[in-house]
Amino acid sequence: MKSIPEADWQYLRRIKDELLDILCQRINDEAASIVRDRSSSPHDNFLRLYRHVQEANERVADCFDDWRRSTLWIKLHYLRKEELLTDEELSRLTEETQSWLK
Repeated sequence: MKSIPEADWQYLRRIKDELLDILCQRINDEAASIVRDRSSSPHDNFLRLYRHVQEANERVADCFDDWRRSTLWIKLHYLRKEELLTDEELSRLTEETQSWLK
């Protein structure tokens, strides 16, 4: 697949840190909920938290590791899967990229 259009590459580079912060905040909120769960034992919570961190690390990696113009098509897939791109952000992408995402 060819590289993502330059305008989209530049735009997504500008918002990357914001998107990463949003995902990390969600993950942190989920972790806090696990830790606060009083219906399970502390050990069960620890095991759930450990699994959560492992899975969360994969989610972050899928969305943000190896962030290059040539890999951004697949990153867009994961960003959409995580619901990180708003309709407004998507509307700022070129028609070519919007069509591909549909």
